[in-house]
Amino acid sequence: MNILERLGHCPDVATLKPALQQLCGKFGRVVRLDVLTAMHEGTRQAICFLRLDSPEKEQVLMKTLGVGRFGGEIVFVVDLHAVETDQDTGPSSQWSEFDDGG
Repeated sequence: MNILERLGHCPDVATLKPALQQLCGKFGRVVRLDVLTAMHEGTRQAICFLRLDSPEKEQVLMKTLGVGRFGGEIVFVVDLHAVETDQDTGPSSQWSEFDDGG
């Protein structure tokens, strides 16, 4: 099981964001983290956009996770294994705000 698959055990953004902060914090200081949630073919997903405090640290993170960039930010998708409800049946998306705790 790879790192991104392990993050998929988070049921929602509220539990995913601290896990992302902890994981990415091993590579450098997270200066931006945006999460867009969506439904895709019946799977709830978190599309994660992030920036670290240096391009060199970002390169190490991208190589380790096997992810790339989009619009200058590191981007990757995590399939969330949330319990489905009747409200989860259609396409949807929602942005989550960044809070660096400071």
